[in-house]
Amino acid sequence: MIKIKALVSSLFISLSFSLLLVSFANGQVSAIEVQGRETLSSPEVDFSYQAIHGLIHFVLDPDDPANASVTDLQHAPVNEQGLVEYSADFKMLVPDASIASDTLLYNVNNRGGSRLPPEESLSHPLSGLGYTYLVTGWINEIEARDGRLRLHAPIVGSRDNPITGPVRYEVSVESAANDVNIAGGGHLAYAPVNADFSDATLTRRLYQSDPRVPVERSEFSLRLEQLPDSNQPLISLHLQDGLQPGYLYELIYQARDPVLAGAGMTGIRDLLSLIRYGGEAESELASLNLPEIEHAAAWGISQSGRLLRQFVHDGFNADLQGRIVFDGIVPIIAGGGYGMFNNRFAMPTRTNGQHSNHLYPNDLFPFTYGSSEDPYTGSRNGVLARARADAVVPKVMHIQTSNEYWLRAGSLPHTNPEGTADAVLPQEVRFYTIGGSQHVNRDGLPRNSGRGQIADNHNHWSPISESLIVAMVDWIAEGQQPPPSRYPRLADGSLVPSHLNGQINPQAWRPIPGINHPGVMYQPVHASYGPRWESEKIIDQHPTASDHYYRALVPAVDANNNDLPSATILPPLTSVPLGTFVPWNLRSQEIGAPRSLVRLLGGYIPFAADAGSTRQSGDPRSNLDSLYDSGDDYLQQFEAATDALIEQGYLLPDFKGRYMAIARQNAGQL
Repeated sequence: MIKIKALVSSLFISLSFSLLLVSFANGQVSAIEVQGRETLSSPEVDFSYQAIHGLIHFVLDPDDPANASVTDLQHAPVNEQGLVEYSADFKMLVPDASIASDTLLYNVNNRGGSRLPPEESLSHPLSGLGYTYLVTGWINEIEARDGRLRLHAPIVGSRDNPITGPVRYEVSVESAANDVNIAGGGHLAYAPVNADFSDATLTRRLYQSDPRVPVERSEFSLRLEQLPDSNQPLISLHLQDGLQPGYLYELIYQARDPVLAGAGMTGIRDLLSLIRYGGEAESELASLNLPEIEHAAAWGISQSGRLLRQFVHDGFNADLQGRIVFDGIVPIIAGGGYGMFNNRFAMPTRTNGQHSNHLYPNDLFPFTYGSSEDPYTGSRNGVLARARADAVVPKVMHIQTSNEYWLRAGSLPHTNPEGTADAVLPQEVRFYTIGGSQHVNRDGLPRNSGRGQIADNHNHWSPISESLIVAMVDWIAEGQQPPPSRYPRLADGSLVPSHLNGQINPQAWRPIPGINHPGVMYQPVHASYGPRWESEKIIDQHPTASDHYYRALVPAVDANNNDLPSATILPPLTSVPLGTFVPWNLRSQEIGAPRSLVRLLGGYIPFAADAGSTRQSGDPRSNLDSLYDSGDDYLQQFEAATDALIEQGYLLPDFKGRYMAIARQNAGQL
């Protein structure tokens, strides 16, 4: 257990709540406000970390060409020096000198939340490696809560000359309700041009392909609440007859006062530049007792991984002097997309899916890290194109589960957009697909949330991604090659269409009696957002449909419907299975729209105990008696599979105990 020792000396109190003013001639970090420190220690280890949190103040020069990628920067308010001011919350974990390394790991927080390895436990396999950890707020649209890291960006435009435009909010609930936050729980929206929302329209439909049915204006209302410490309001939708589970409610109205959302990425860039290369604020950083930082890598999970792809694509991996920011990036479960992170009326937390949020401008060309051609525009581009032109290409580890293939177009980063050929991976890129797993890591023990038609996928895969983060550090700091890419490919038949002629492809799923399988999967589209989208990232129109699909594919499966060990990295729970770890799950009747896939959820179907049970049910899969002689046999096979992952470089040895503890709990089923 970690003991947290607060430093409460009068010297610390005067320091931690003071403003450490820092002048920066070229316009980056203007002040560091340390608001607290504490020591993370444990009797189980002989090292500690200093946990520091506070606020970083920044300025941006609208005339600096290095800032030209920031949407609407020219419309942001400026101070007397002609610079745009903003700030971001931060936290930093600094290792003590006995273990300190020369590597900084930046974690892109997810919706303001971040739990770093030393915060989880000082016995975590990464805690003793001595990395310095840094997290900053990069999202403006989230509510203030304890521990939540936020961006504090200015509104662009002015009171006398506000910027306006159409905004679209797609709302769905999983249980009946009369009221709902249009931006999602804990999230904020944009103020309306008309205070009474008189121009607002609302439609409803059950499935994406259904026609939109207008809701009479008299049947719904909208309530705006201005919260303290935020320049975006909370807006709630009230529907007179109630919102029904599974239905998609699409709200559109004219909004005003967008924020400078792209400042989230410039803040990351400029703080990393200060830490790595110094400058006029170097003496103030020294007061934080940072070790000498020679290397920097970043990892982000889900939305945060998409931010890393866009960070590099939009040119932010070069600082204002053209130096590299991150030597390596590790997008985890990001799928094929980016996000609404740097556009007018940005909505950074929106995620496209098969059932909902399908037409937001998130999953866009280019998908691949190397160059590819868009079949709908003829343009050529790649995620790394800008970084290559600027000579700041980072090493990349793209890590995802098989769930991202079904629900987040995970194949498109390693095929052409038509899904007809494997893409050539640049030499700086590795791909790792974790098989038999869903988007959210679980503890390895069976569970059922009731959201899906089958039990939840409970696979425990995070030790693999965390081990690969260490491999990234070894790659950028020591030049040690990481383990080889492992992912499904068209060339060897391990990457296949989910459906053929409207029917499930048996290479992707072999039907099981009594189990419904998907009729569709998520396919991104090329759509029109108006004449200013491509050049200015301004949405002038919200599309309602598109038939320009990019073709996403899925991993092939074995006779038990589990992913292939040759094409995916299998956690030992899947390579030594007690059932089928399904990368998708259909929505239950209770949450509505049962023909659609549950957002980011997988499933699990246990094997029958013996041959008699499989014959009775017609289940074509193996049974437990045919796979294992006893619980001890299962444990021996499980341990061998875990050791193989360690030998191959996909798992740190210190994670073995965690997996074996899960195996011992599950062995009781035999």
